[in-house]
Formats: sequence, C-alpha cells, structure tokens
Amino acid sequence: MRPLHHPATADIELTAVLYALADPVRLTLVRGLSRDRPVSCIRVSEEKELGLPRATLSRHFDVLRSAGLVHTVKSGTQYLNTLRCDDLEQRFPGLLRAILFAETDPAAAAKGASRAPAGVARAAPQGAAKPAAASKRAAAAPRTGRSRP
Repeated sequence: MRPLHHPATADIELTAVLYALADPVRLTLVRGLSRDRPVSCIRVSEEKELGLPRATLSRHFDVLRSAGLVHTVKSGTQYLNTLRCDDLEQRFPGLLRAILFAETDPAAAAKGASRAPAGVARAAPQGAAKPAAASKRAAAAPRTGRSRP
C-alpha cells in the first residue's frame, strides 16, 4: 500500500483549498467531518445521505487530503478522517469557519437569516448570476452571424 500524502501546513495552497471546496459533494463531506473525532469515509457519506459509490468517495477524499483539508489514517480496513482545522486556521485565519458556517439555504439568505459568524460576507444569491449569463448569451449571438429565433 502506498503511503497517504498530507501536505505540510506551510505547503497548503489557497487555490487548492478553494478548488476542493467548490464541489458541493466535497463541501458536504467537509461539513460532516469532526476536528476531534476520526470519522470513516463511509460513515460521513451515510450520515449525509449522499449514496455515492466507494470509488467516488475515495476520489473526493483524495482531493480533500491533497488540498490539506483532511488528515486520513488507516485503521484496519477503514480510513478515518479528521478535519485539519488548526492547520487551516494557522495558514488562512477565518477561512474554514467562514466556509463551514456559510448560509446554504437560499430562502433563509433572502430573509436575512444567517448562521455565518459576524463579519463574514455572505455569497450573492443564486439568482443574481442568471442575468449575467443571459447577457453573455445575447452578446455571443451576434458573433456567430446567426440570429436565434
């Protein structure tokens, strides 16, 4: 068995962390992990009702581990994961807290309710990106030489 690679605290890159957390499944997995109690990959998936195949879970945890978000230890036939809160807090103060407690319910965000800590900016509502996408399509139409019906 090849050893698992965990980047040193100084080697954790912001772009790798943000890439790993950009996937909704990996974000859900990170939110299901504990900083104190090791949790198996399968248990996190079952608790969050993801229903993913083992190979897919393995790939997601590999991305999280390579980014420096989780620490994985083999225990018998299981891989136990813990969140690297202290390392991430040292490298990027406040980032993990802001991500873990960010509002995930668009309806609650519209009402102004937020579980995010004070001083953490909220993400734009999901509907805010749609007009920009429509204007991009409209701007792209004249370049093709054809008009859309």
